[in-house]
Amino acid sequence: MTYTLSRRLIAVLLILLTGLTGAASAQELSADEIVDRLETRAETARDVDFVATGAIYNPDGEVIDLNVEVQLIPDLELARLYFVEPAELADNFIIVDGNVVYNYLFLTNQVTILNADDPDALGGLFPQVDAEQAEEEFGLELSLDRLFLGWNITKEGYSESPLGNVYELRLNNEDPSEEISTINAEVLDGSWLPYRLEFVQPDGTVLAELTFVDVMVNEGLEPANLRFFPTNAEVIDER
Repeated sequence: MTYTLSRRLIAVLLILLTGLTGAASAQELSADEIVDRLETRAETARDVDFVATGAIYNPDGEVIDLNVEVQLIPDLELARLYFVEPAELADNFIIVDGNVVYNYLFLTNQVTILNADDPDALGGLFPQVDAEQAEEEFGLELSLDRLFLGWNITKEGYSESPLGNVYELRLNNEDPSEEISTINAEVLDGSWLPYRLEFVQPDGTVLAELTFVDVMVNEGLEPANLRFFPTNAEVIDER
């Protein structure tokens, strides 16, 4: 089974989810004001821990359930992604540590070390990209301004969600050659947590849907815990 997913999707996931902590807000904020608040919160997030659930839709019609536990320390460009679903990837995990990626396979107890710009670095989840594109789209240090350069962001509405009121944003990509043309986002009012993201391709096909739960911020994550893999694992260094 082959899984394909844009690196920009994971970049958006990780960067948006640093826009955290509680603050009161008004219902009539503009799109620019909402993004500014996300950016401001991102600057104060020392660590983030959350679960991303949803689905990836492959071109052949296959629906891939997704449940990933994510831990992130932005200042260290350090992230750990532990897979619960899809079932074929259960108990596998990926560690992104600056320019190095550790890809752990549970069934074989192997960890493969690769450069972050290697297209195989993220376990085959992503299509082939060159090094410049990988650095641009996957760098954990990216700000919202850089990440959404060339995107037109509009506020579409204000509605309710199971976790509270949300601002509805639409991000339209002005580059027609990109795999993702539109991101429909819901941002929780007051806490500035992205609640839901929908990634849409130029032909209108939904590429992925993600909902974020169990979000914790500034809980004191230890870098050593994010970098851990079994000491008896076979190490394959392909850098």
